[in-house]
Amino acid sequence: MQKTAQSWFTGGPSATTTFNDQQLPKSSSLLADWNAYAASQDADSSDLGFDLEAAVRTTSDKVTGTFSVVSKGVRDLPGNFQSATSNVPSGKSLMYFGVLLAAGVFFIFVAFTMFLPVMVLVPQKFAICFTIGCAFIIGSFFALKGPKNQLAHMSSKERLPFTLGFIGTMVGTVYVSMVLHSYVLSVLFSILQV
Repeated sequence: MQKTAQSWFTGGPSATTTFNDQQLPKSSSLLADWNAYAASQDADSSDLGFDLEAAVRTTSDKVTGTFSVVSKGVRDLPGNFQSATSNVPSGKSLMYFGVLLAAGVFFIFVAFTMFLPVMVLVPQKFAICFTIGCAFIIGSFFALKGPKNQLAHMSSKERLPFTLGFIGTMVGTVYVSMVLHSYVLSVLFSILQV
């Protein structure tokens, strides 16, 4: 091999070069040298017994088989993915929830910042603004969960007294503020509503 390297670099006058213990005639092109090298390597690599294409194909088949077994197992679960995600709200529901919640927070913010300091003079404005804010917040949960699910949640046995009390104070606040114009009752219903 050293002899070949010397003749290659020095451009020695030898007519033949030694390549992997084989005598090859000196070729006039680089392509012919590469082809001779590739042919000798193909002969040597076939002795290794390792086929890269077969290894990739086998690995791909095993991965595909594993994914099919796992996906079949997930489909066969009692509570599959579709039933688990059936309660996830849609994008439209989330948008309505956000808008209604923001409106409710806005009205409650206005009630506490603008009308609470003047509650002694005009308790009706605080009471109405606070009630509208609470109604928007309750409405946002109806939009998020759906009317049927939210009503079932609010009318469950342990929540029904609180739901009736909250709705009663909201209706009472609107009634005493808008119809009776009662200062004392507006303050009382607003406090009960909180």
